[in-house]
Amino acid sequence: MRTLHFLPLLGLLLAAGSALAECAPLRLGYVDQHRPPYFLGSGNAEASPAGAAVDLIREAAAVAGCKVITMRLPPARLRSALKAGAIDVMSMEAVEADKGLYALPLDAAGKLDVAKALRVHTVVFVRAGDTALGSNDPAREFGQRWLGSNYAAPLVAQLRKQGFRVDDGALDTERNLEKLVRHRIDGYAISVAAPGDMDNWVAAKYGNAVVRLERPIQTNNIWLAMSKDYQARHPAQVAAMWDWVAEHGRQRFAKLVRKYDKHLSAAPGG
Repeated sequence: MRTLHFLPLLGLLLAAGSALAECAPLRLGYVDQHRPPYFLGSGNAEASPAGAAVDLIREAAAVAGCKVITMRLPPARLRSALKAGAIDVMSMEAVEADKGLYALPLDAAGKLDVAKALRVHTVVFVRAGDTALGSNDPAREFGQRWLGSNYAAPLVAQLRKQGFRVDDGALDTERNLEKLVRHRIDGYAISVAAPGDMDNWVAAKYGNAVVRLERPIQTNNIWLAMSKDYQARHPAQVAAMWDWVAEHGRQRFAKLVRKYDKHLSAAPGG
């Protein structure tokens, strides 16, 4: 009799496992530029290794039984590609208005669920002699000085709203840091998972010439944003990925970043 009672439960478990196994390949979109330690290499092809953010999303997808296919795109095209369903997932510094365009995890009140988000901090690198710029009001301290940021980075609009003069003409971190050391900009802002994530890499390339201001100028959330179509076709898999991020994402991401930090610091030329 006990065995008979167990059979319906076994059937439900097998059905759930089958549903998770039947997952269409997940097309991950990310920038076609070298942004260590999160995305490595430039161009259309995935680098080997790919970067901490790519590895993290692959781990989340594996929990849901999904294989990841990467598609590298210019930063300005990523959101439109996700909206159109040309890609299925990307990391996104989302706002409430994005809920109508993309599938994002929501809390019981229907707002973006911060428990299922990763935290990102906007840090600023400056020339070693300009550390006095790190005050409680960095926008005021910068005044008419130029703050560089990556082209089409989501934080550019946020920085301008805060009063910074932003030069986002350079595509990636290395070009921005070269502009910094050549006095073409006065600071370089980038979002990182933890404030010190890029310190060793920057030090390996620029020695003591470039330093990070101690205080981040802002802290935001970043989510795994899905296309509406993919979420509608695979709700169980998407929910499993979001739940995994909530339980393991921040701790696992920190470990991956540390691993890449060691790799990049040891690699010739960074």
